[in-house]
Amino acid sequence: MQNPFLDRLQAAAQQSTRPRFASALILVLLAHAKTDGKIDASRAELAAAVDRSHAYPARHQARAERLGQKQQELDLYLATLEQKHAKGDMSYGELKQARECAIDSFLKEVRSPTLANVSRVINEFIRAGMLSARYIDAQGEFYDTPAKGRIAEYRLTPPPSAQLSRLPDAASQNKSSIRKSFAQKPGNDAQQAPFGWSAGIKQLDLL
Repeated sequence: MQNPFLDRLQAAAQQSTRPRFASALILVLLAHAKTDGKIDASRAELAAAVDRSHAYPARHQARAERLGQKQQELDLYLATLEQKHAKGDMSYGELKQARECAIDSFLKEVRSPTLANVSRVINEFIRAGMLSARYIDAQGEFYDTPAKGRIAEYRLTPPPSAQLSRLPDAASQNKSSIRKSFAQKPGNDAQQAPFGWSAGIKQLDLL
């Protein structure tokens, strides 16, 4: 029996700006989906499951070196700001604003490209009505909009009512189908998937 979530997500993936990446992300979403559609994984965990930087060691090393240089530049700049504040050349408010701007800029530069792609595709799925999202703060309160300090919780949108009777077996069917696909894939013991996946499920490698 075809998974009701899978049909809708595959159709949405074909409309994505990155259809192959979106198709790979779908498998990860389904593998982490509970019976009620809730995705039991964070964006970072989803990104780690589809990351393939290991396939390009030279590129990965070059990026690591660039990030190290950016970190040194940030540390030097922040130290300079502290010196200006200590000399009285900068108020505390100016120091705080300059620090926040510098750190925000740094975080945008060093952000994982895979994580950025995951966020982009998830937003496409949300706009297409395939996923819903709510955001939880440190006190456990839920919100409809993101904000600093809030963690996103994603949930697969239920299919039309005619397919609702097929939902209870969705999660087990998701994992069973994905285990079979990886079991049939040559060389599937190259790298163990993180975050508590079953032994038969390996990290996804995009085409």
